[in-house]
Amino acid sequence: MNALNHRESEREDWWLPRAEGVAEYISKKFSSSDVILLQEWWFDERFNTVFDSVMGEEFERIAERRPGGGGDDEGGTIPMRDDGMCCLVRKKGKLELVKSDKILTGPQRIAQIIQCRERCSDTGEGRNVFIANSHLSFPGDQDPLINNQRQANEAGLILDALTKASTEWNDKTSSSSHPGNECLEVVCGDFNSDSCGHAASLVESPPHNFVNCASATALSCLTDIGGQVNIGVTHCNHLGERVSVDHIFLRLQKQNHKKPNPKSNIHRKAAAAPQPMKDRCAALALGFLDAKGTRILNVRTDNIHLEGSTVLSDHRPVTAKIAWPRLTTKPSKEILCPDLYVNVTMPLDPLQPAW
Repeated sequence: MNALNHRESEREDWWLPRAEGVAEYISKKFSSSDVILLQEWWFDERFNTVFDSVMGEEFERIAERRPGGGGDDEGGTIPMRDDGMCCLVRKKGKLELVKSDKILTGPQRIAQIIQCRERCSDTGEGRNVFIANSHLSFPGDQDPLINNQRQANEAGLILDALTKASTEWNDKTSSSSHPGNECLEVVCGDFNSDSCGHAASLVESPPHNFVNCASATALSCLTDIGGQVNIGVTHCNHLGERVSVDHIFLRLQKQNHKKPNPKSNIHRKAAAAPQPMKDRCAALALGFLDAKGTRILNVRTDNIHLEGSTVLSDHRPVTAKIAWPRLTTKPSKEILCPDLYVNVTMPLDPLQPAW
């Protein structure tokens, strides 16, 4: 059988060197990153051992497996696939992992909803970070409108789930939280569409109002960019096409913010006909999320150079650096101003053919 028809997972001499190389790359390149998000993760025990042996002392790992086809949903007998999504949180970083959950966004497709909490050196209560690790469906239909609508619907489900997780936590802890407390919300991952697609436009449009980190960084460097910005090639898809489809979006939410009415179906309407963002705050478009210094500092991509005899997918990590000052009642010299690093990477897909 031709090698192009084999899955990489079928050959240990294919996937093992690559897995070791990716684990070493992440450990060295992103050792200071607070959160690393992987949109493709293999649940093979040997594969997990490779990453744990290299990164186990540095990062806490939590992964969610996606369901397979068939089975009885009500009876809980749906078979699970061998892959899913993964989140790595640095053990000595500025955030600690609270919990992870998953939502179904389509047949055999999920998003990972993660809650982290800020580590505090004083007695103050750490702020929360809610993250949606996303992997939208591939635009496989011949009709681009169908592809756009499907991806926008998936993005809408992810936004609803992220808002629900954040709101439920705020409601549960509002009695003991400090007035004016805030949380950071992140939507990121492989959208399988660029920043002008329906899904990305929905995330940035009202009432969600997330900021595209790449666009904000570019806009702060240029006087006129002429519209939304792609960060450049972020990976090659399974067809060998170079694409710019990996994104990081941010928004800052105050404690006890109002939850959008899920019955309004507003994201479905926006998905069908995304509207340009009118009257958007210029500072917000530049990546300034508030007036006290919370801002997007930069966004970068990088190349992964690995040794091996097979042809490797060109997956390029996308990294965002965020300044999130923390107001305290202490003197100004004691104010904590952490910079958070969030990485979105798709370094490995051993279940796909080694094209």
